[in-house]
Amino acid sequence: MDELRPGLWTWTGEHPEWTPELTWGPEVRSYAVQIEEMRVLIDPVLPAPRADAVLLTVPWHRRDTDELDLPVLDEPPGGIEARPGYFPEEQVFWLPEHRAIVVGDSYMDGHRAPFEWATDDPDAPKRLRALLELPFELVLPTHGDVTDRAAFESSLDA
Repeated sequence: MDELRPGLWTWTGEHPEWTPELTWGPEVRSYAVQIEEMRVLIDPVLPAPRADAVLLTVPWHRRDTDELDLPVLDEPPGGIEARPGYFPEEQVFWLPEHRAIVVGDSYMDGHRAPFEWATDDPDAPKRLRALLELPFELVLPTHGDVTDRAAFESSLDA
């Protein structure tokens, strides 16, 4: 596990349901954030650190959540804000204390959502652009490496 900033960690592991015919690789990324006395895991994969609860960026990112026997929160605790993502079911988590956003499937391996996942929702790109109103520095994807605001912004123009 790597500490990105005090109280913010990341780690990777193999997705428990990955198969070779999928369009994304087997390694996925998870996060832990300490909010006062509570540690929250985001899209966890095993092995995961000790925590109090789980947040999911999209419902299908349960990954190893069931094995952890932790409550899955419907709403983030204070100190974490949910913002709309590219997909209607997706939440992007804004971590103001860390000046970071956690994105699920709308930003993978340094690119916006794969073409084959395109949606006919005309507001989907607008929801991603709206994230630029936040003063984030770090982009924490659940597929790919941690990156920065400039990389995220340039992916929106591609």
